[in-house]
Amino acid sequence: MREQKLTLGVEVFLMVIALSITVGALQYDGNQRIAAVVMGVPTIVMLALLMIAGVAPGLSRFTRAFGVSDDDEPNAQASAGAMNAGTWRRVGIVYLWLVLYFAITFVLGHYIATPLFMAAFFMRESGLTPRNAVVVTIAASAVLYALFEMLLDIPLWTGVLPRIIPDLIGGGRIPPLN
Repeated sequence: MREQKLTLGVEVFLMVIALSITVGALQYDGNQRIAAVVMGVPTIVMLALLMIAGVAPGLSRFTRAFGVSDDDEPNAQASAGAMNAGTWRRVGIVYLWLVLYFAITFVLGHYIATPLFMAAFFMRESGLTPRNAVVVTIAASAVLYALFEMLLDIPLWTGVLPRIIPDLIGGGRIPPLN
């Protein structure tokens, strides 16, 4: 019970941050406002779903599609005040995926790294077959690129490789750090 309260507390804290950033961004003009809303609203919705599933455990089977795995569920044999090893292991795995994504994106750029990352993530973490992972990756990548490139007119990072295809692969410049 204590673990559920702690989890709900963290989710409420994250919800407050997401709401404050999203609501605060409404004062901006044009694409800046749209970008914050496009990223903030899905985050708020998913946090709300996780909070509802935390309060009503019967709904937890519906949250699996949003990244909640068996490792995230409380371990009945763990002591009340201690976090079990499976949870810490899961945190480490998630951070490893994030670091890997940022490193690959820095080198290869969004156009290459995002589909590679999504396909690998879907196959490894979600257990999708390679065919289904590729289908979901293509659909999600198309939506992301259409959203950022066409709707929001936000150019995506092309990576630090030498310029291979102008404005798509390579040629990204790192700003000086002075």
